[in-house]
Amino acid sequence: MERRTAVIIGVAALVAVAALFLVRAAEDRVTADTVSRADRLAIPSEWKKTVDIVRGEQFLCMDTNPCPSLARQWDTGTKLTAADLEAVAAPAGLTLKVEGTCQRKPNESGTIPVCIGTGTDGDYNYFIGVVSPQNEPDKFTLEVRPVP
Repeated sequence: MERRTAVIIGVAALVAVAALFLVRAAEDRVTADTVSRADRLAIPSEWKKTVDIVRGEQFLCMDTNPCPSLARQWDTGTKLTAADLEAVAAPAGLTLKVEGTCQRKPNESGTIPVCIGTGTDGDYNYFIGVVSPQNEPDKFTLEVRPVP
């Protein structure tokens, strides 16, 4: 009887470990898909990436940030326009709805968002924005989140 119990416990442990590896492999594939979709955007090589946060797929995702999701930011070294947003998004097949002029008003101070473009590829929503620090070049921001 003891031997039978040990075999049952061993088999159960083996099944649990195998299930864990299968779930992890599936999560990694979903996360890799999210990153590859973001990588389709045409980010100019002269921009410097300053933020790169990838939240991977998780079996249980209990937070305000969805799983998977991605947030990136670049220092552009220049001022951007709505046309620049669209040019970055076009290779990914995204048509953006741009809100804002992407131009800072002369009387504004501090770091402010000056425009945001939103689009979807059917599986993910893309939020592409321009943030304008006072007296500095614009920052380009990207967030990719699954469609709810």
